[in-house]
Amino acid sequence: MFDMETQSQEPTKGDFKKSRIDEAIRRKEMRLLFWIGGIAVIAGLLVGGIIWAVKARNQNLPGAAYPDQGQDHVALDHAFDYNSNPPSSGHHYGQPANWGIYDYEVNDKIFVHNLEHGGIWIAYRPSVSAKIVEELKAIAAEFNNSKIVMAPRQTNDADVAIVAWTKVLKLDHLGDTLRNEQKEQIRAFYKAFKNHGPEFVPDTMPGVDPKSVQ
Repeated sequence: MFDMETQSQEPTKGDFKKSRIDEAIRRKEMRLLFWIGGIAVIAGLLVGGIIWAVKARNQNLPGAAYPDQGQDHVALDHAFDYNSNPPSSGHHYGQPANWGIYDYEVNDKIFVHNLEHGGIWIAYRPSVSAKIVEELKAIAAEFNNSKIVMAPRQTNDADVAIVAWTKVLKLDHLGDTLRNEQKEQIRAFYKAFKNHGPEFVPDTMPGVDPKSVQ
C-alpha cells in the first residue's frame, strides 16, 4: 500500500510538460512586463523633456503672458474689463481691421479681433519720437507688414507695446530711438507669436476700414 502511494506521487510526463508550459508563460509575461515598463519610462522621459523644453522656450521669449479672456463678439461700446494693457484677448468687435499701419487711434475691440486671427498689434504712445515711429514701421516692413496692425494709442501704460493673443511685450522709458536689443525683442516676439491666435486666417483675408465703423 505504501509503495503504491509513493509511486502515484512521482511526476508524470504530463506534469513535466505542464511545468515547461507554465515556465514559458511566466517568461513571456516577464518579458512583456519588462517591455511595458521600459516603454513607460521612455514615454515619461520624452513627455518630461518636452515639458521642460516648452517651459525653457517660453521663459526665453520676450513679453508677458495673460490668461485667455475669451472670444465673444460685441459692439464697440460694450464695456469689458481687460486683464492687460493693451488688451490681448477677450470681447471684441465682429470684424478685424485691414492689416496695415494707421496714423490715428483705432478702437481696441477692432484690433483684438486681429489678434484672434493670429496678428501682431504695435501700439505706441502719441508722445514717442517720430524716429521711434519710423523704426517701428521699418521693423514691420521687414516682415512685409504681414498680419501686422500699428497705430498710436493714448491709453498705453508703456511707450510701446507689441501685442499678440494673450501676450504683451512692453518697452518703456525710451529715448529718441529704440536700442538694438529692443528691436531684436520686437522681431523675436513677432516670429514667436504670429499666427498663434485661436483662429487661423490667410494673411490676405480683408477686414474693415476702422473709420467706417468707429
